Amino acid sequence: MNSIINNPILERNQKCIINTDLDGILAALMLHNFLDWQIVGFCDSAENIWLDRYKCKTLKEAVFIDMFVATKKTRCIDQHIVAFDEKANNKILRNPNKLNPNLLNTRCFMPDSSYYTKYPFGTVHFIIALLENQGLDVELDLSKNVIGHIKLIDIFLRADDALLTSTFSNYVDNAEEWWKWLLDLSNKGKTTNSFCDYIEETRTSSTEKKTKALKNGIADLLISSPFYCSSPDGGYKGHDELGRNTLNQYVRTYIYFIAETACLKPFELELNLTLYTGKALRCRFSSDTINMIKADPGNFLFSYAFVRSSQRNNNFSYTLMPNSFKSLIE
Repeated sequence: MNSIINNPILERNQKCIINTDLDGILAALMLHNFLDWQIVGFCDSAENIWLDRYKCKTLKEAVFIDMFVATKKTRCIDQHIVAFDEKANNKILRNPNKLNPNLLNTRCFMPDSSYYTKYPFGTVHFIIALLENQGLDVELDLSKNVIGHIKLIDIFLRADDALLTSTFSNYVDNAEEWWKWLLDLSNKGKTTNSFCDYIEETRTSSTEKKTKALKNGIADLLISSPFYCSSPDGGYKGHDELGRNTLNQYVRTYIYFIAETACLKPFELELNLTLYTGKALRCRFSSDTINMIKADPGNFLFSYAFVRSSQRNNNFSYTLMPNSFKSLIE
């Protein structure tokens, strides 16, 4: 690749809405520290969106991180399969408001051979490569010890299970190709290269049992006191877990911990949030799916992703938001 990604999404001093899991929080910390981004809201990859209307009056001002948004004018950086086929991929790719490795490297729902070679890591790994692509020196002390045998690099590679996928899984060959792609995108950036070296070292000198134990050790750390993550990938779902108008204290403690561990500045957590709730649904995608969604008189398609291959049930995940929510977009 060896070329600079010229996309206005990557400009400094943007506002963003982040996913409520480890991948989203790490991505937010990178953008906050290296591009001076401001976090103004959260989304839980389901039906909930939290927005500080004092800091961001409309969604046109913000970039969604780790969530694809279907509306054309809404900006997002994510890593899901969002194109049905190559024709659809090329159409979405022409929209500068969408930045996604599967679009850049043409991975689609159909044919299955394309889906099976989709991007297998977190949005944070893509963002780090993008930052390095822009010529930024992404300085992280990845060898820093966190607790026990867990190092900072293990925390970063726990996002979307990148380490285990890259070392002991049925997708090692695909992961290797994508690390080469990220390294190329990063112009052989220091941090992306460190990820690649660590993965190769783990693959050759560790075992599947030890790597799974490391994964489980990180999960145990995140789901226990004082962080109380509801999922082993370091996430929170719904307003009971994250908070409704303000972040719950244990969520703040968690974000501060991740920031301090990485020697990064935490982003502003004193937010005055408004909660917007839609409907998160799944179905098996067919030629009738889009017409079925359009026929809903009270809601519109806000977000979607192809989450399984065409042969499997519930392969299409999507979020409908009430029509009243359009006032925040248009």
